[in-house]
Amino acid sequence: MNFVQSAKRLMIWIGFLLCLLVAAPQNASAQAGEGILITADQVQSWLGRESQTKHPAVPNLKEAENATIKFFYETSYERRALDIIKTTPLARLRSMRFLPEETLKNINVYLLADLNTYFEAQDAPGRAPAWASGLSILSDDVILIRLKSIGSNKIEPERTLAHELNHVALRRMAGDAYFPHWFYEGLAMLATDDWGINRAETLAHASMSGNLMELKEIDNAFGKQGATVELAYAQSAQFVAWLSNNHGDDKMKQLIKEVAGGTEFKTAFIHAFERSPDAAFAVWKEAMSKNQSFIASLFSGDAIFFYMSLFAGLALIIALSRRKQTRKARLANMTSEVPVTRLPENLRHFGPFEETSHLKK
Repeated sequence: MNFVQSAKRLMIWIGFLLCLLVAAPQNASAQAGEGILITADQVQSWLGRESQTKHPAVPNLKEAENATIKFFYETSYERRALDIIKTTPLARLRSMRFLPEETLKNINVYLLADLNTYFEAQDAPGRAPAWASGLSILSDDVILIRLKSIGSNKIEPERTLAHELNHVALRRMAGDAYFPHWFYEGLAMLATDDWGINRAETLAHASMSGNLMELKEIDNAFGKQGATVELAYAQSAQFVAWLSNNHGDDKMKQLIKEVAGGTEFKTAFIHAFERSPDAAFAVWKEAMSKNQSFIASLFSGDAIFFYMSLFAGLALIIALSRRKQTRKARLANMTSEVPVTRLPENLRHFGPFEETSHLKK
C-alpha cells in the first residue's frame, strides 16, 4: 500500500512537469509593446472617470509615487509598502511585453491591510473576496492590494502588483471592448510569470482525473472559491501561454489591438489564431489529456503490479547475491590460519595452538 501511495505521488509530480512542458511560459521577460499604436485621444479618454475620483479615497494614508504609479498606504504597514513600491519599474516592464507603455501611467494603487477598507471609506459595501490578495477596479483605474495575511495563506504583494497592473493596462487599451475573464487572468499570469507548483499540481490533478473545465465554464468559476477558482486560474494561465508559445507574442498583440479597435473578441481571435476560442481550447485540452493519459497508463493497476513484481525480483537477486558472498567469506575464514594473538588468553597454550604459542615465545 505504501508503494502504491508513493507511486501516486510520483504520478502527480510527473504530471506537474508535463504541465510545465505543455504550455508553461517559455520566456516571461518583458518586451517592448511595438506594433500597438495609440492616439492622444485614447490616452485622454483613459483619464475620464479616474479624474472624477478624489484620491486618496481613504483618509489618513501616506502617499508615494514611482514610475508614474501613485501609491497610498497605511502608516502601520509603511515598511512593507515601501518594499512593494520599489518593485514598480519591474512590474511595469513585465506588462509591456504585450501592452504599450502609455497604458501604465497615472494608476492609483492602495496598499491596505484589508481590501474592503477602500469601499467602507466610501460608504459602499465591501465586495472583495476573502481569498483575494489584490483587486482591480477597472472603471476607475484603481488597484487594491492586501498586505495582511489571512490564516496560513502566504501573500506576495510584489507579484500581485504586477498582475493587477496588467489588468488595468489591458482594460485601458480595450476601453469598452469585451475581453473574457479567462483572457484577462491568463494574459496577466503569462506576462508576470505568475505560475507555481500549486497551480501546476491543481492542473495535473484535474487533467488526469478528467475534471478539466470547458472554456465557457471558466469565467463563472472565478466567482467561486477553493479548488474551483484555483483550477480556473491554472487553466487560464496554461491556455493563454499555450497560445503564445504556439503562435507567438505578435499574434497576441494582434488580438488585443483588433479587439481594442472594435472587433468582436471571437472574430479577432479567429484572425489571430485561425480557429475559434472553443476550437483552440479543444486542441489544448486534447494535448493536455494525451500527455496526462500517458502518465496515467504508467501508473495503472496492471503497471503498478508489474513494477512491484520487478522490484521484488531485483530485491531477491540482490539478497541471493549477498548470501552467496557471505557464504564465500565464511568458507575462507574456516580454512585460514588464526594468529595466536587473536586467540583468548586461556586457549593460547591449548591443543593445536600449543606449538605455535611455544614458537612465539
